[in-house]
Amino acid sequence: MKRAPLIPKASRAATETSPSAPAAPMVDSLIARVGTLTKGNTVVLPVCSRDVKFVLETVPADTVESATHVWAGNERVQAFLTRDALDDLIPSFLTVGQQTPAFGRRVKDHIEVADGSRRRMTAILTSSNYRVLVGDLDDEQMDALCKLGNDYRPTSAYERGRRYAIRLQNEFGNNISALADAENISRKVITRCINTSKLPGEVIALFPHPGELSARAGEQLNRLFAEHQTLLTEKVHELAARRKGGNLLEADEIITGLMEAVKQKPDPSRQKVVKRDFGPGMTAQYSGNRVVYNLDLTKVPHELVQQLEEIMEKSHTKH
Repeated sequence: MKRAPLIPKASRAATETSPSAPAAPMVDSLIARVGTLTKGNTVVLPVCSRDVKFVLETVPADTVESATHVWAGNERVQAFLTRDALDDLIPSFLTVGQQTPAFGRRVKDHIEVADGSRRRMTAILTSSNYRVLVGDLDDEQMDALCKLGNDYRPTSAYERGRRYAIRLQNEFGNNISALADAENISRKVITRCINTSKLPGEVIALFPHPGELSARAGEQLNRLFAEHQTLLTEKVHELAARRKGGNLLEADEIITGLMEAVKQKPDPSRQKVVKRDFGPGMTAQYSGNRVVYNLDLTKVPHELVQQLEEIMEKSHTKH
């Protein structure tokens, strides 16, 4: 893993010979080393090949939200960290508290969290103390710790797409091939994730966890929104109301509901045109709130045209 923290010595050989190995073994070894620490204990860990001394701090439950914040470089969207999205952490926090410390650095009177934003929000929602290993970290090390945590609990296609879009514009001059090489993934995956990230946040909020929307399905929905935005926005509001009312919506149900909405209802932008014939040379077309009159001056008496003009002039003057 590129620029990943070098943590357990026992696993270093494995990670060097298998650079594509998952992050979970590294994180499990890290948990074993820091899980037994208590407040004030210190531990030295290599991050980006540089030793960092971490001090374990415990933030009281009632000050977690005000005394800590998530590093801006963390790609995980904090607004999506709802009770549903954190249902894997909440039970253990309620029974035994936070077992694995987060990682961060102190910035003035705040702790800036690199790895541990899910644990932070869980602590806030459950009114639990928040344990953070605080060290003197630069941005490169903060980024490495973020990636380590996100590899262990992957971010969604939507969240990755947001990061890819920023990197594509700011670092790679919109060269997708160069970005794909840097991320070591295919152009297709990057394109799908970026297209997914263009979806309205309201759509992502429908899912219990944003990771339940795949890049493939996200790209399909983004294409539909480009063509039927008004119609699909109405469907999103309908689904959101159902969820707010206590209905549990599965990911497949949400995706199918949005896609079927396009097939079931006519697009308001393509309203049916109704035509009426009032006699030779006199017709009217009705479409939504618009009426278009067609008069053939070779067949319609001139007096009729004058009467219509007078009526419209009087109406305009009156209003």
